[in-house]
Amino acid sequence: MLLVIPSLDLKNGKSVQRIRSDNGNEFYYKELMDHPIEFCKLLRRENAKTLHINDLDGDYHSPNRDIILEIVNTLDIPITLSSTSNNIEDCKYYLEEGIFRVSICSYAIENPEGAEELMKQFSSTRVIFHCFVQDDSLMIGGKKSEYKYVDFINLVKLIGGKRLIYGHTDWMGNTRAVNIDKLKEIATLSQMKISLFDGAPNYKILKDLQDHKYLGVDSVIFSASLYENNFPCQAIWRLAEVQ
Repeated sequence: MLLVIPSLDLKNGKSVQRIRSDNGNEFYYKELMDHPIEFCKLLRRENAKTLHINDLDGDYHSPNRDIILEIVNTLDIPITLSSTSNNIEDCKYYLEEGIFRVSICSYAIENPEGAEELMKQFSSTRVIFHCFVQDDSLMIGGKKSEYKYVDFINLVKLIGGKRLIYGHTDWMGNTRAVNIDKLKEIATLSQMKISLFDGAPNYKILKDLQDHKYLGVDSVIFSASLYENNFPCQAIWRLAEVQ
């Protein structure tokens, strides 16, 4: 089965996501937004094997820094950090402090030699790349850039990248399904291991993605659909939390 990876966005020390609920437990889930460490502990109790964290304030003085490190020290599972920072020192700091992986984008464009050196120091397993796409352009900092995603993938290949987080605005942040043709295109171009970002809004589509593991897709990072309770096991979790 594909590895399911919950994604949590942090901004100003709080979670952006909120678990949808109609079971009378709404206040509890709202409170979790203010306590992201407890939120992550809940995800772990719900059998998360790894977590993906997006630091939306990503610079050295990010208000999320201490929270991220406490999550790392509290949970017994690997954490991947994706940040808006393009500071190499931030990446080194988090990797040295126990983050399992950092995912970078703009830094690789601005300083490909530095990204290559980072991989040499920490390995291509721990330094990976995210490629979020709109039309034929790369998304940088949540905005469509002039940089073409094809050029970005070729750059990542050139400097020795081995894993790509791939998402497209057609399905990221919503409950639409991945476009398999676009996924095949990225897989063929990159020849890397791929973590798909969103694009599997329900169990059937997630199961169908199993048929495409030959493309190198081995995991799905869930943002929107996970917090909408679109998977059968979540009904049990929500019921247990009321207890």
